Amino acid sequence: MVIAALCYCVATPEAFAETLVFIVSYHNVDYAKVACDHVLSMEADAVRTVRDYQRFGWGDVNDDTTKSILAGAAECKSVRDTRELGRRLENELIDALAVELLCAGITMIRDPHPDFDGGGFSPDNYAIKQQKAHWDLHLDYQPGSKAFGWTMFPNKGGMKPDGPLVNGEGTASKAARQICIVASGRGATIR
Repeated sequence: MVIAALCYCVATPEAFAETLVFIVSYHNVDYAKVACDHVLSMEADAVRTVRDYQRFGWGDVNDDTTKSILAGAAECKSVRDTRELGRRLENELIDALAVELLCAGITMIRDPHPDFDGGGFSPDNYAIKQQKAHWDLHLDYQPGSKAFGWTMFPNKGGMKPDGPLVNGEGTASKAARQICIVASGRGATIR
């Protein structure tokens, strides 16, 4: 005896809706500039601390804050425009997102910085944001560190907030996993 079953399934439009995440360059590149300005404003004190250690024979500086300031200042001075470090962070994260299997089905769109990228705001991105639910992703560059903070803001079509923000921190590969878990809805539902 053979039993055959036929299942006819109709998927709702939501089942095929792509998840959109906008990488908000306006925030990311400007945040890098502000972070570098802050670190560079503390550099003179950090250098003075190192000199005092040497002058008084206290050995090597064992203060993590001083070491972090000096490493951050060196990184900030390594580029012509410190906003480039924010773009570098975006690129590192995009590379990590591209190879993260948890990101399948999620579309990442860079929302250009109107001045840094030239050309003003993107009318195409604006139109998409008006029509579709999406996440805005902000990256918080930390000078001299491979780890950074990130925050995602959920939005309905029309750019209306749609729930609480979600944030985390880590290296590019860790952040990519975290971001895709949130965007795909595979993590906990936050209400």
